[in-house]
Amino acid sequence: MTHSHVTKLTFMEKVSLYRPKHGALISRVLAAIFGGYLVAANVCGFIAALLPLPAVDATLVATMLAFAIYAVSGMRAFSLQSPMRACLEPLIMSACLYAATQMMS
Repeated sequence: MTHSHVTKLTFMEKVSLYRPKHGALISRVLAAIFGGYLVAANVCGFIAALLPLPAVDATLVATMLAFAIYAVSGMRAFSLQSPMRACLEPLIMSACLYAATQMMS
């Protein structure tokens, strides 16, 4: 397609040209669901170990914060440019959080 041909397309035709491929979309969805859960679970453990509260209260506070982290992590998977990075970033982040939690306890 030449530049002059692209300008003759309607708005919806231009949008359909830039639609992500199905494999990239599925990998981002899986990264958002499972990677977000992995990050949220590790954040929950890290915050629960970090808070100077009784165990029950620290767990409740950490669990409530983990819901927000899960949502942010899911949105982050769709904001990254590469589907590979969307899959690797939650793994690396949760590995670091897991290691930090293990060192604290």
